[in-house]
Amino acid sequence: MHIKYGLFLLILFLSIKALCTSDVSRDEIRKIALKEYPTETLFGLWESWLENPKSTNTFYQKLNPKHIIEAITNDDENVLVTYFALGSDETDYILQAGGPDFYGLRFKQIGQSNLYFCTQKVPKDAMFNYGYNEFAKSNLGKVNRSDMRHIYDNSVIGPEAPISPYITPNQSVPLGETFEVEINSLVFGTKKTLNIYLPHDYRQYRKMNLVILFDGNEYAAPANAGDLWQSWVPTPTILDNIIGEGKIPPTMAIFIPSDDNRNSFLTDARLAKFVAEEVIDWANRQYKIGKESQVILAGSSRGGFAAANIAFHYPDRIDAVLSQSGAFWITNQSKENWPIYPEFEGTITKQYKSKKQLPIRFYLSAGLYDLGAAIIGTNRQLRDILLVKGYSVDYREYKGGHAYLNWRHDVADGLISLLETTR
Repeated sequence: MHIKYGLFLLILFLSIKALCTSDVSRDEIRKIALKEYPTETLFGLWESWLENPKSTNTFYQKLNPKHIIEAITNDDENVLVTYFALGSDETDYILQAGGPDFYGLRFKQIGQSNLYFCTQKVPKDAMFNYGYNEFAKSNLGKVNRSDMRHIYDNSVIGPEAPISPYITPNQSVPLGETFEVEINSLVFGTKKTLNIYLPHDYRQYRKMNLVILFDGNEYAAPANAGDLWQSWVPTPTILDNIIGEGKIPPTMAIFIPSDDNRNSFLTDARLAKFVAEEVIDWANRQYKIGKESQVILAGSSRGGFAAANIAFHYPDRIDAVLSQSGAFWITNQSKENWPIYPEFEGTITKQYKSKKQLPIRFYLSAGLYDLGAAIIGTNRQLRDILLVKGYSVDYREYKGGHAYLNWRHDVADGLISLLETTR
């Protein structure tokens, strides 16, 4: 494929060069260029480059983010996203990853400039992260090597993307308080740090619900904590808004940060006992969390796995699970799945198949541009098993990937679904 593509580019370049130096009309040259640069923007960049070779660099430097979104004639469902990258004389090729194209996209050059581009048809309600990898040519004697480097990250937000109204501060709602505590864990044999959220004037309430979120450092972030593509969810702001607007009853949150080895921590068998017997007991002693309160476990990816796993083992203490892109492909056995194409049935699926219905409610969500069968496949499988067993399941899919970008806009929907005031 690489050799053929290289030959194609060489033939194209030689053809255009021959045309430019022959008696072929300017119209014929334009026809070839129109096929290679099929939008007004791209064709205009090519024409500008012919007149001024520096124009493409100027365009790229002014462009932020490094993509544009344009309408598609006679298409009410999709838009065209054009991605741009700046290469160099050492660039072999550049690849884009993210969005509807599972295998990514390969960039093409504007003429012989350093400006590269690729296009992607995207649903208007899509929202996803993307990134670029550049492969640079190097010659080591008789060995040709291509060195990869990651050069860019950003997010595409479609014009009809499901943007949550709750992720930004609302001046009209009272603010809760956040702080950090340490508790002694007999289960882990060490002190564990927890981040706490309490709703405004929490002492006035007869009782509060409790939501426990994994990957606590990310989920306890302030609003606008970083670039869109980075790992943050402003859950305290979200709780301020949905409690203040009466969408859910008064609810406190406990954020459990992951250990340095996140993957092992969230699948550690000790985590269930720590959460159910130490964290929840601590909340019961310190605050108004009683038998009538709802206790929800929430997390994304392996955090979703942890939530569903702990609820299975402690259905008398956990009322609901909020899982975002739950990693239900995990087997916790020596024969672990390769996530993209899971060969073995996951632990969570086996567990819930093995028992009659437990008193647990579920909110499951997953992105269509996530890890293929690993996420969409296993989440749909778990959904169907739970429904057959008689569980209450709110299942949702969105046009996005395995990213906090999507999870921060989805978590309010999950909390409202499981805790809405009319429940």
